Amino acid sequence: MMLIISDIFVVTIAFFLTVLLRFGGVVDVVKHQWSTLIFLYIITLGLFYFLDFYNRKMYARRLQLSFGLIRAWIAIVFIYLIVGFLTRFSFLIDSRIFIVVYGLFFLLLLLGFRIFLVPKWFDIYYSKSDRKIPCIYLGPKERFKRVKDFLQNNPFLGIGPVLVGNDYGDLRDDYSDIRDDYSDKEVFLWSDASDFEMLYKQIKSFVRMGRNLQVASKLFDELNLNCDWYRIDSVPVYTFRQKNWSSLRPFFKRVIDIVGSFLALVILCPVYGVFALAVKLDSPGSVFFKQRRCGLKGKEFTFFKFRSMFQQQTEDKERVEEFKNYINNREDKGKIVDSENITRVGRILRKTTMDELPQFWNVLKGEMSLVGPRPGIDYEVKHYKNWHRDRLMVKPGMSGLWAVYGRGNTPFDTSVFLDIMYITNRSTSMDIKLIFQIIPVVVFGRGAY
Repeated sequence: MMLIISDIFVVTIAFFLTVLLRFGGVVDVVKHQWSTLIFLYIITLGLFYFLDFYNRKMYARRLQLSFGLIRAWIAIVFIYLIVGFLTRFSFLIDSRIFIVVYGLFFLLLLLGFRIFLVPKWFDIYYSKSDRKIPCIYLGPKERFKRVKDFLQNNPFLGIGPVLVGNDYGDLRDDYSDIRDDYSDKEVFLWSDASDFEMLYKQIKSFVRMGRNLQVASKLFDELNLNCDWYRIDSVPVYTFRQKNWSSLRPFFKRVIDIVGSFLALVILCPVYGVFALAVKLDSPGSVFFKQRRCGLKGKEFTFFKFRSMFQQQTEDKERVEEFKNYINNREDKGKIVDSENITRVGRILRKTTMDELPQFWNVLKGEMSLVGPRPGIDYEVKHYKNWHRDRLMVKPGMSGLWAVYGRGNTPFDTSVFLDIMYITNRSTSMDIKLIFQIIPVVVFGRGAY
C-alpha cells in the first residue's frame, strides 16, 4: 500500500507543478485537466502493477529497479502520446510543453521517492521485530550464514529472525513429515536439486495456503522468467504462495472466461471467416482440426484448432514414440513436428498462433480457461511421470506461464514446472497479467513452431 500511495503522490505533485508552471494556476485552468489527471493515475498504477513494481522484494535489486522505472516512464509517455493521437486529445491536455515538463517532473520525483525515500520508510517500519515474520531456513549448512546476513541486511523484506530448521543441512526430496512443525512461519528453502522433479517435490512439501515459501535454486535460471525478485550469490529466489480457491476466485475466473471468450468470438468473427477460407483453398480437408485432449482431472474433451497440416487418416505412431523421447530425453518439442507436413497457410497460422483461435469456443463451453496449463493429448498423458499429472489439477488454458515464457523451445520437464508454478501461485491478478503478456508473444511469434 505504501508503494501505491507513493506513486499517487508523485503523479499528483508532478501534475499540479506542471499545470502551475505551464498555465499559471492549479484548479480549472486548462481544458481536460481532471480527465488527464485520472488518465495518468490509471496508466501509471496499471503499468506498475503489471510490471510487479508493487512487490517490495524488487528493492533487493535496486539498480535493476531503477532501470525498470525509467523504462516504465518512457512507456507512460509513449502511451499518453498514442492515446492522445488516436483520440485527437479529446479528453487529454494537448500541449507539448505540458507533456515534456510533466515527464521530467514525474521522472525526478519517481526516482527520488522510489529509490531513496521509500526504502528508508521500509527500514523504519520493519525495524520493529513484531512486524517481521519468523523464518525457518532449510538447506546446506554452508549457505545459512549468507542467507541470514542477506535477509537481515534487507529489512524491507519483512523477514526475521532467521532460525535453523530441524533438517538443517540435510538435502531431501520430500519434507512432508516435518511440514506441520513450521505451519506458523515462513520457510526459506535453499535447494540443490538437480532436476525439476526433485525441486517440485521439495516445494510441494512446504507450500501452504497463506504462507510464503522462499525458494533459492539455480534451476530457476532455466525458466527464463526474467522476473526473479532477488538473488543470493547469483542464485535466483522465488516466492511460492497458495491462495484460497474455495471462495469467490473460481467464480470470478469463470466470469472472466465467459466474457473474454464471448467477446473474442464475436469480434473475431470476420477473421474466422478469412482464415477458414484460406485453409480450405490451401489444401484439401476440413477447416478445423479436432483432437481429444485431457482437461481437468484428466477428463477428455474435443479440442479445436484451425487445421495447419495436411489431413492424416491415422495417428502417426512415430510421433507418439518421439513424444516419449521428448519426455525422457528433454528434447525440444519443436523437433517432434514434421515441417514438411505443414501447409503454406498453416505455417503462417502456427507462427502467429492464429491456429489457436477456435479454442475460445472450448473456453466458452467451460472445457478450458483463458489462462492455465496447455491441455495434453491422450497419448501424451499416458506417458506422464507421476509429478507431471499435477498439471491436470486445474482446467487447461489458452495462455499461461509456459505460453508466455517457454512455448515450443522448452524441454518438457521445464514446461511442466512452469505450469505447476502457475497452479501453485495462481490468482485472478496473475490471470489478467498473463492475458496481456501473451499479446507481444503472439505478435512477434516468439517460440512458435
